[in-house]
Amino acid sequence: MQRKKGNRDLYILMIAIFMGVIIILSASYMNYKSVQDHIIAKEQQQLLTISKSVSRSIERFFTYQSENLKIITKNRSFQEQFRNYMTSEGVDIKFNSLEDYYIIQKDSIDKIQLLNLDGNFIETYPKKEQSIHPNIYEEIQSVLTRKDSVISKVYFYKGQFYIQLLEPIFYDSKIEAILCTQIKLDKIYQQLVKPIQAGEKGYASVKNKNGILLMHPKREDIGRNVMKARKEEFPDYDWSELESLVEKQKNGESGVGVYHSIWYQDQNKKRVKKFSAYSPARVGDEFWIITVSMDYLEMTQFVRNGTYKILTFNFIILLVFISGMFYIYKIKKDKRQLEKEASLVTKVNDLNKELEKDIEERKSLEKELIRNKEKYERLFNSGSDCTFVLNLDENNLPTEFLEVNSKACDSLDYDKATLLKMSYLDISKDGNIEKFKNMVENLKKEKITIFEDRLITSNGSFIPVEISAHLFQLENQLKLILISRDITNKKIQEEALKRSEERFRKIIHQVASEISSVLPQKNKDFYYEGENQNTYYSDVENKNRIALELEGINIKLEEMFQKEVDENKKKEALMIYQSRLAAMGEMIGNIAHQWRQPLSGLGLIFSNIEDAYEYEELTEEYLSELMKKSRNLINRMSQTIDDFRYFFNPKSEEVLFSIKENIESTMDFLEEPLRLHQIQLNINVMEDGLIFGHANQYSQVIFNIVQNAMDALIEKRLHDRKIDINIYVQESNQVVEIEDNGRGIHEDILDRVFEPHFTTKGKGKGTGLGLYMSKVIIEKNFHGKINIFNRKEGACISMVIPRNGVDKDEKEEHFVQS
Repeated sequence: MQRKKGNRDLYILMIAIFMGVIIILSASYMNYKSVQDHIIAKEQQQLLTISKSVSRSIERFFTYQSENLKIITKNRSFQEQFRNYMTSEGVDIKFNSLEDYYIIQKDSIDKIQLLNLDGNFIETYPKKEQSIHPNIYEEIQSVLTRKDSVISKVYFYKGQFYIQLLEPIFYDSKIEAILCTQIKLDKIYQQLVKPIQAGEKGYASVKNKNGILLMHPKREDIGRNVMKARKEEFPDYDWSELESLVEKQKNGESGVGVYHSIWYQDQNKKRVKKFSAYSPARVGDEFWIITVSMDYLEMTQFVRNGTYKILTFNFIILLVFISGMFYIYKIKKDKRQLEKEASLVTKVNDLNKELEKDIEERKSLEKELIRNKEKYERLFNSGSDCTFVLNLDENNLPTEFLEVNSKACDSLDYDKATLLKMSYLDISKDGNIEKFKNMVENLKKEKITIFEDRLITSNGSFIPVEISAHLFQLENQLKLILISRDITNKKIQEEALKRSEERFRKIIHQVASEISSVLPQKNKDFYYEGENQNTYYSDVENKNRIALELEGINIKLEEMFQKEVDENKKKEALMIYQSRLAAMGEMIGNIAHQWRQPLSGLGLIFSNIEDAYEYEELTEEYLSELMKKSRNLINRMSQTIDDFRYFFNPKSEEVLFSIKENIESTMDFLEEPLRLHQIQLNINVMEDGLIFGHANQYSQVIFNIVQNAMDALIEKRLHDRKIDINIYVQESNQVVEIEDNGRGIHEDILDRVFEPHFTTKGKGKGTGLGLYMSKVIIEKNFHGKINIFNRKEGACISMVIPRNGVDKDEKEEHFVQS
């Protein structure tokens, strides 16, 4: 009976051991798969992010170079030099601005050339580069056809891949020359692609849309179709997995993929598994394929190593458990054998067992304490922030540090032994005894306190930090733990933000005060009594001066904007400032757009005064009337600055105002242009009404829409030009329709007229911002709706705004439904 019971216990023990092994193996494998799948997903997303980042960098590079060419062609110095060339009849003209541009950009471009329409160069830098690539004639024809800048196809020339950017140069409204920059793809690779690393073996490469390598770490592979080369080297290998991935790349898609491949130039011809992320970069009329590849085994190696360690540890534990079980089994067996012995021997054995058990428990506890200590030290020293543990005396003042982590020693440049002999007040620049006491008192009321300080390093320099402090009890004594984070970049960002805001405010005030600084000369001028002083105005010189000032401001703004973009590449913390800079740049563009018509109106008034004076028709009444209109236009320009400055947070209060009166006062500013271009304006008031909001913003909308209608009539009709403004009520809404007979807008672009920067006007005649701003004002500030559609003779813009007395929430609900 005893033997059967012993065998049964042995069988149960073997089954338990077997089940334990199965459970450990299953749990380890499931953990391995879960961790590996998670890491793979994260790594693929990171590779895709890197690929898209490189794509955007390449696109921004070509955009930046194209914009530089446009700026050069509009540069006053270059235009003057080109004008001298066109009128010099063979005299050698030196284009200093091109030479300066090449010196500045020589790290990015290979050469810059000024070419005539026959493809021969007029000027080139550097001077030693006198060659012109053979396809230049096709690219010049493309520029002449488009009448705009062109980015050429990639071409192979003198053992290198190149790409060209061509910008037309207009003279007397005709393209007379081409400004061309040649860029070596290797320079783009060195700057934007080569620095990309994805593990130890990963790399980034660039192909064209046909799969030809343009940029690659192995220079000998550039210019080859790697898919074709692989298939030729290994014709029997199944390439369908990689071909499917390449087809997606050729279709301009973005994504990630896993594939098996053999690099055709590898000496060991080893088949490897790889990750690949790809994204298109738009370059001219084509796109390049940016790929970032990483070795699959390299990425998953540390997961496997970790799994092996876990399995080893688990099996050690299992062996210990098995040994213990067999040991217990043996003891039980021996016990059963000794049960027949005397009771005294049994008691002695029992005492021995208890003693052995106690010893084992003590050993186990000792091992556990050692492991916990090591775990604590690893966790404490692995943090990315400086951590200090302080003792406090009976006065709540810090004594010597109880513990510091490795990050604190490295940041302050002290060895640990030296730092442990110091107190917090020894390394604090801004702290003192009183502040420290107050902080401890606050911590007794609250769980945590955050404050800023400057820590003193061993060489006497300061590190600005943000410190999180909290109290805790240890061995019935009060301790303080401080966790400090370096905020140097945050301080730099705040200072940069303040400087940029000051620069932009200075520019805005300069624009706002520009019109009041206009001074005259006495040749062909007029005279009037101003506010406490006699003032002369010169039409041509005033407009030229204002144009020069605005151009200078725009150039400053572009330089400042570009500088901020470059800084943002280095400091992610300045992205918010970049957004504000873009918004302020758009505001300046809007001001320039809104000023164009008032300046034109002032010019017409000055011309009328000059004509009246020349023909002796300048009476005091006529002069007074024209001066009143001029002041109104000047006030309107000054008001425009404030309108845009406070557009999203207007400084003026919302009031009830009459639509009819608002429109009539706005049309006063357009009286001169309407009369000059023989445009008949009809205001048909079927039922006037009051609306609630900012009257100046509504006036701005009417001004933009009527101005666009005038431009359409001037361009499309020679006679019988007419604009009708209809004011009426529809249910609880006030409706205003502005209709012209300018033959309408093409249906293909009708849905795009309210998009920002979209314009149908010629180059330099419109910014595409007027109707966009009008839509924002009507829909955001007046909770209304604006639409455009064609009627029999022209286009019609309808604005529907809730009348006064309708609840704001009801207004928004009504227009969402309509």
